[in-house]
Amino acid sequence: MKDKKMFYVFITCVFLSIVIVGATYAFFIAGSSVDNVVKGESNFTNFSLNVSKVTSLDLTFGLVPMKNIEAPYAAEQLCYDDNKKIGCQIYKITLENNSDNSIIVDGYITTNPIDGIETRYTRVYPKDVNYTDSVTGQPAVAHVFGTNFTKEDMLDASFVERNYIKTGSMVSSDYSQLNREDDYDSLFVSGEEIGGVNRTVDFYVMMWIWDDDTNQSFAQRNQVVYTGLVTFMSSSGSQIKASFD
Repeated sequence: MKDKKMFYVFITCVFLSIVIVGATYAFFIAGSSVDNVVKGESNFTNFSLNVSKVTSLDLTFGLVPMKNIEAPYAAEQLCYDDNKKIGCQIYKITLENNSDNSIIVDGYITTNPIDGIETRYTRVYPKDVNYTDSVTGQPAVAHVFGTNFTKEDMLDASFVERNYIKTGSMVSSDYSQLNREDDYDSLFVSGEEIGGVNRTVDFYVMMWIWDDDTNQSFAQRNQVVYTGLVTFMSSSGSQIKASFD
C-alpha cells in the first residue's frame, strides 16, 4: 500500500439498515444477523438507538487501507476511489429521546479489528455538492458528506489530529466505565443535548483501516475486518449500545 493515492468519484448514496435497539437504565447489545437486520427488545424505552450503513458498497475485495489525510476527500466521494475500490464505510447513528425531559449524553465508538490492522474514524456531516453531469451536460447535485477539517488543516503544524480522528480504543474492557478523559480516543460526541419526547438527533461517522505503510493486502479479502460498538451514556446513568460491522 506504499505510495498509493486515492482519487474519489461521486456515487449514489443507498441506505441499508443494520441495527435497531432500544434501552435505558440498562443496556442491550445487538449484533448483525444474516439478513443485516437486528432488533432488540427491552422493558426500558426512554431513549432508543438506530445504526444504519449509509454506504451500501461492494466489499468483494475488502477495504483498501487509507491515510488519515485522505479523509476529507473520502467523505465527499462516499468512499470509492478511481478504481471502484472502497476505502471506508459511513454509518448513520440516530438517537431518539422517548421521554418528556431533555437528556444529556456522551457517545462512544469502540472497535475490535482483526490482528494486524488498526481502525480510524471521524465524524462527518451531510452536504450537497453542485457539479455538471458528464453525460447530460446539465447541472446536478451530489448528496455527499464533509468533515469539519480539511487537508490544509491537517498539514498545519498546530492541527491536533487526535481531536478529530479517533482510533476507537478504550483504556479498560469495562464498557460501563467509559469516560471522557481516559477513553478520549473512543469519544464520539460529548455533552450532546436531545430535547423532549420523540426528538431525534442524527450523527454520521466514517470509518476506515489505517494505512500504516506496510503491505496490508490481507485486509482486502472478503471478510469482516472489524466490528464496532456504539455506546451512549446519559447524565442520569442510562446506557444504550448497538454493534455494527
